[in-house]
Amino acid sequence: MANVYLKFLQNIAAHEPIQLKQNALSPTAILLLNAIAVKKFEQQFLNVTQTLGLRELGSPANLHRKLDELLEAGMISLSYNGNNRRTKYINLTQAATDYFQAMSKAMLEAVEC
Repeated sequence: MANVYLKFLQNIAAHEPIQLKQNALSPTAILLLNAIAVKKFEQQFLNVTQTLGLRELGSPANLHRKLDELLEAGMISLSYNGNNRRTKYINLTQAATDYFQAMSKAMLEAVEC
């Protein structure tokens, strides 16, 4: 049996739009995006303060820069919940959803081979 993970990486490289979006982001920003998406998948919506507390990914200052990077790339947006203007919640954008759909497709193609 072929190494599925290597096939997955090969599939990602073959999809130029995915690769370009991924190359525009630093590895830490991609890890942060993954962490945000997993929390959303678990129905837990992170705010900026909670995200800066993800110490396993880096220091709060570094994570703040990575949040800015994701905002500039159009992968996340920030919003308020109700009248509380002190807490900003992180939302995945359509670009992030498309990115994860493409990654999922590449993974399925790797498994099917």
